[in-house]
Formats: sequence, C-alpha cells, structure tokens
Amino acid sequence: MTEQDKHINLIIKHLTGELNNDEQQLLNIWLSEDANHQQVFDDYKEIWSLSEQPITEIEAINVDKEWQNFKQKVNFDKENYSIKPKKRNLSFIRIAAIALIFISLGIVGMYLFGNKKQKIYAYNEITETKLPDNTEVSVNKHSELIYDKNFNKKERKVELKGEAFFKVAKNKTKPFIIKAESFYVEVLGTQFYVNSDFKNRQVIVKEGMVAVYQYKDKRDKIVLHAGDKAIFNNKENKLLKIENTDTNYLAWKTKVFDFRNERLDKVFYVLENTYDIRFEFVNPDLKKCKLTVSFENQNTDEILNVLKETFDNLQFKKSGKTIYVDGKSCK
Repeated sequence: MTEQDKHINLIIKHLTGELNNDEQQLLNIWLSEDANHQQVFDDYKEIWSLSEQPITEIEAINVDKEWQNFKQKVNFDKENYSIKPKKRNLSFIRIAAIALIFISLGIVGMYLFGNKKQKIYAYNEITETKLPDNTEVSVNKHSELIYDKNFNKKERKVELKGEAFFKVAKNKTKPFIIKAESFYVEVLGTQFYVNSDFKNRQVIVKEGMVAVYQYKDKRDKIVLHAGDKAIFNNKENKLLKIENTDTNYLAWKTKVFDFRNERLDKVFYVLENTYDIRFEFVNPDLKKCKLTVSFENQNTDEILNVLKETFDNLQFKKSGKTIYVDGKSCK
C-alpha cells in the first residue's frame, strides 16, 4: 500500500466514523503538511455528502462487486483497512456510491457543487477528459479544472488550478476562455499548454493562436502563435512573449523526454513533475553536470540506471518518494 492510499484509507475511515485517536492524529498531521492534502480531504468529504440520497435510488447497485473493484483500483490493503458489514446499511451504500464515482473517473474527484459548477481534480494520476463542447483536456496530477454546469450554452469558460493541456474544439461564435492564476487565456480552436502555478505561470502554444491577458487589464494582451510562449515577470508583474525552447513541456503527459546539454537539476525537475518523485542533491555541485539523452515511456528505475551508466560518479539512494543524489562533482 502506498502512502497516498494509506491517507485515503484514513479519510474514508474518518467519514465513516471509524478512526481511532491515533489514526485521527495521523490524519491531522497529514492535513497540516500541505494545502493540497486539505484539498483532497475536502474533495472526498464533498463526494461523501453528495452520496446522501434516498437509499431506494442506489439499492440497485451491486455493492459487493463495486466495492471489490474499488479496492483493487486503489490497491487497498486488507490487513490495514477493511469494511465488513453484515447488512447493506446506509454507511456502506454511501461508500459504494463513492466507489462508483471514483471507478468511473479513474480516481478523480468530479462532482457538482452548488448545482452550478462541475469540478475535476486529478489526485495521483493524469486525467484525460472531454468537455461538453468536445474540447479535450489532459489535467496533470494535483491540478483541477472547474466549469459551469451550463458550459457551452452561452459561453465556454473554465478555471484551471495547476497545469493542463487543451485541444479546444473550434467554435467561432463562442471563444474558449481559461481563467488561471491572475490571467486569462482566450482561444477559438487550438492546442496549447497552461501552467497557472504562481511561480511558474506560462502558456505554450503547440498549434493555432491564443490571446493571453491579465485580470486587471485586458489591454495588456499578447497574441501567441505556434511555437510561442508567454511567461510572467513576477517582479514587475508583466506578461512577456518569447520563443519556446522547452522541448519537454509536455513530458508529464507524453512520457517522452529529449534533453540536450541540459543541467542535471533541470533534468530532475522535469522528472519530478512527471513521476511524482523528489530529488535531493547531497552534493550540490552535481546540479551543474550536463546531460544529453532521450527517453520514451521508461520508468524511473530504467532512467536512473541510464544516468548511472552515463555518469560513473553518480549514486542514488531511495527513501519513499525521495531520491538522494550523491557522487563526485563533474569536471
């Protein structure tokens, strides 16, 4: 069982009222460590509350079958967590309702809140989804997409927290608008990448044309074509248009990497964002080592083996999701 699954277990046991004091303390510590953890907890709690509906509406569910499917999907550890009801009580049926939601969405929080908004939260895996207008969106891990229930009736507007890749369906009468961190992206039909994280705000166009502007002033608008990139000068709070030279901006989606004389710390940054791992340099001088290599659909162990063969001095030590990097400095 992974650490993430253990925390999911704690959340569900909290919702069912089955946590003991020690487990509640573990859950509280985990929630306090990261704002994303609280978001995950809130998502589960919201889905749980939405499952409170007349039992007659969900009694037709094959509870036993769907619960088994759900446990297999998230690799539940039977020794550490189990629910063994003798009857199909309300608590268990609600758990089955949650299971159905998460099975159908690939362990993605997706629900209606306030009967007006629909939200997709990609927890520990990339989520591929299609919006009502046939726009295709790839939402990266720990990112979320929100749109109105009436999306595509009068307008096509979504809100993005994190990063995603969009392939927007063409509609000249209804521009597609993305509300991100302090800026908007407006398009008619194209393919592009958006990262709304404050420290790494950027838009990269793969195909077509988009307009990017800040909340405060639409006149501060720049137009991007294929191969262009918009970045933000955080000190001056200005939009800048540059040529995109990052060949790995979609590596998290494609698992295809192409590094050309790239510093090792930059390489590890891309790998971290793709595989949900973290690198720590024991010897900081190793960050300056340069690497030229390509990978395609290879796992982290295979990639690390190649790096060890490339740099004779490189050593890796794993501890959970953290990989410590040590060795002699490159010449």
